[in-house]
Amino acid sequence: MKKLFLALVLIGAAMAAPNAVAQGVVLTPEVADTLALMREEEKLAHDVYAVFDVLYEQETPGGKIFGRIAEAEARHAAAVSELLLNYGLPDPAYLEPGKFLNQDLQELYDTLVGVGSAGLTEALGVGVFIEQKDMTDLVEAIEISAAYADIVKVYANLLAGSERHLSSFLKVLDAADVEADLELDAAQVAAGQGGRGYGGRGR
Repeated sequence: MKKLFLALVLIGAAMAAPNAVAQGVVLTPEVADTLALMREEEKLAHDVYAVFDVLYEQETPGGKIFGRIAEAEARHAAAVSELLLNYGLPDPAYLEPGKFLNQDLQELYDTLVGVGSAGLTEALGVGVFIEQKDMTDLVEAIEISAAYADIVKVYANLLAGSERHLSSFLKVLDAADVEADLELDAAQVAAGQGGRGYGGRGR
């Protein structure tokens, strides 16, 4: 709760302050590394949801959710990519879907696609996992990047998006009256920075 409160304070400060001019400003290595990570995390979310959209678009209830959220993730990825460009940093994201420079994210992508390919309920559980992970990582990223108002503002928008996406996935699971228990082995959890047994309803 303390971390979430601090993140909200930093978001408010970023919204009130004028945007920093990125040109000529040098990011600290930690902020730059975090920006690159968030770029690939947004790509991971998009690429996973794009796969599930192909698999489940015609299934009901809720199969069409993946296409809608994939479109939002593409916009999120573009916003982070623009920050990288503004600060003169290379974009680590490959154009090829499902391919990642960060090997932890590559392993996580492969795992989540494998889990979600078992069925729509499992895919919705993967969506819950991704959004919960993104929210945790974004709160930390906001803290790390507190000195850069433009970066914090983008992260704040992504955090709000992840909250909406999580709510959407949980609503579909509730409507289907199912539980999505996402069990990952130790290596997979380490890559995802998450816990075992994410419940689809968050209960």
